[in-house]
Amino acid sequence: MTIEKLTELAEKENKLTKAELELKLTELKSLNCRILECIVYVRANQKCSLSEAKEIVVNSSAWIKQKDEFIRHQQEQMAEFIEAAKDDIESIKQTYAAGKTETIIKMKK
Repeated sequence: MTIEKLTELAEKENKLTKAELELKLTELKSLNCRILECIVYVRANQKCSLSEAKEIVVNSSAWIKQKDEFIRHQQEQMAEFIEAAKDDIESIKQTYAAGKTETIIKMKK
């Protein structure tokens, strides 16, 4: 399913309850949707931030077994980005909360 179709489906359906969302994520996974596609769906359906959608998906029963691998992969990508862009970065600010890290990167002009 394309990102556009997933977004359209998510917006067409009413905002799902937590239980309905669990079932939908299991359904999407069984239809061979990847974790990133599920994040797109949740973001559109719940009208939440990308970070909140990611947390909902990786902590769902459908994706919890892949959570550590997904988070590790994201960290590797971030490290590669920072290394590649280190000369263009003005500052990096990280904030930590229970089970969540937010990173803000300010690029030089």
